[in-house]
Amino acid sequence: MTKNSARTSQAPAAAAICICADAGSPSLLYTPAETAKILKVSPATLRRWRTQQPSQGPAYVRIGARISYRHQDLADYLTGRRVVPGVAA
Repeated sequence: MTKNSARTSQAPAAAAICICADAGSPSLLYTPAETAKILKVSPATLRRWRTQQPSQGPAYVRIGARISYRHQDLADYLTGRRVVPGVAA
C-alpha cells in the first residue's frame, strides 16, 4: 500500500462531524476520541467533564469500562450551547 492509498482508505474526519438532525442513525455511537474531534476539544477535556461533580459536557453511555457518545446526545448538546447574538438567554 502506498502512502497515498493509505490516506484515501480512511474516511475523512469531516464525514463523522455532521451533526444534523437527519444525518446518520440516532443510535450511532462515537468513541471519546471521535467525540473530541467533533467538539474540537481534547479527550482529556471530555474525561474531566465526565468526572466533575456535577457532570458537565454531553451525555454519554457507559457499557462496562467503555465510554461512548450517542449521535443524538451530541446534537442536543451542541443545540443547547448555541448562542444567537442579540437574543436574551
